[in-house]
Amino acid sequence: MDQYFRRNTIGISSVEFLWGLGMPVVVESTFLQLFLRNLGASNFLIGLIPTVFSGGVAVFSLFAGTLTGHVERKRPVVITVHVAAALPMLTFGILLSLTGFTSSILLVFFCCYALFSTGIGFVFPVWQNYLVKIFTQNRSISALSVMWISQSVAKIISSYLVLRIVERYSFSAAGSSMIFTAIGLIFLGGSFLFLITREHSDPSSKSGPGRRSGLFHGFRSVLRNRNFLLFLGTDLEFFALIGIISFYANYATEHCDISAALASGLFVAFNYLGGITVNVLLGWFQMLSLKGKYWITKTLAALAVPLICIFCRPWAFFLASYLFGASRSTRMLVYTPAVKRLSGQEDATHYFAVAPLFTLPLSVGLPLINGAVLDRLAFMGAWSYRLVFLAMALLSVMSLIILSQIDTTALQPESQASVSQRGS
Repeated sequence: MDQYFRRNTIGISSVEFLWGLGMPVVVESTFLQLFLRNLGASNFLIGLIPTVFSGGVAVFSLFAGTLTGHVERKRPVVITVHVAAALPMLTFGILLSLTGFTSSILLVFFCCYALFSTGIGFVFPVWQNYLVKIFTQNRSISALSVMWISQSVAKIISSYLVLRIVERYSFSAAGSSMIFTAIGLIFLGGSFLFLITREHSDPSSKSGPGRRSGLFHGFRSVLRNRNFLLFLGTDLEFFALIGIISFYANYATEHCDISAALASGLFVAFNYLGGITVNVLLGWFQMLSLKGKYWITKTLAALAVPLICIFCRPWAFFLASYLFGASRSTRMLVYTPAVKRLSGQEDATHYFAVAPLFTLPLSVGLPLINGAVLDRLAFMGAWSYRLVFLAMALLSVMSLIILSQIDTTALQPESQASVSQRGS
């Protein structure tokens, strides 16, 4: 497998660079918060964005696992699901350029975004399993760190471009349609760069005819895997941060006198700078164990929350964004190889497919609840946001307690784990 290490690293990094150019607009996006607010959306509707996204990922990941878990060659499937996910945003951009801001534009957007989320639901388990399938366990984190760095650099470039477009066009129909159409085309083109990669063929891993029904086996396997369930529990902090990131741009612009262009551009840029730092130090240079990586970045992210509640200044939001990005990038860097190791299976597609369903109450519930609470406590002004943010910080602390219960040896590569077990 290592003979294709460089080629595969270049391939997946090229895909993520192009997809990274569009991510600041559609996933955990400060731009999207401000775009929807400009259309008159309430906090509840804004909270629906991560809810719709997480729901689509959780539900349709199950279908992806069932339909593709038996397929030995994953590359054609990976390309197909990426293309399908790219089309809804491209469609919305074209429709917006043709119709402008009509009375039904919010409904059209949510329909397109739901289809986009459905597409990403099919993408995630197939893509994640493909990433660990084409690299050895010992080198997967190094390869993924390069991929995430590539994506983060693209996101910073995109954040700057979004900043300039918002400064020039504000949130006009022309400027917004330009952004959505561009990212749809970029997503579409990036999908085909998987053709650069080469897939390792392992005859011993071929599946029998019963593999399509392996979803129930996936549920049973997860329920018996204590370390994996605890690992999923640490996502409490991951989704708590989404509950903050989904609203902190509006908090900054409405109560801290920070411009919309700054919030939609530089907040995201600092978020991705934190991600680049993590991927270089903790990814490429392999500093700390998988568990140690989580400890340091999750703790710093939890400490950053009171920062924006106390200091209503741009520097506080920049630093918090940086630390949020570091924590979230650590999770993205560690998640795929950790699931592979904790599953103990050659093909972990069903583990990747089942996992979002187990975290669905967090991924769907927290942003929706936060949006409803913010609308209900609107009379409190800035304190409505601060109370919600501090509640999310407490959930982050709870995830650290869960993290302490995970068996460290279970997160080691197979060779190291077996040595540790023999030594004990």
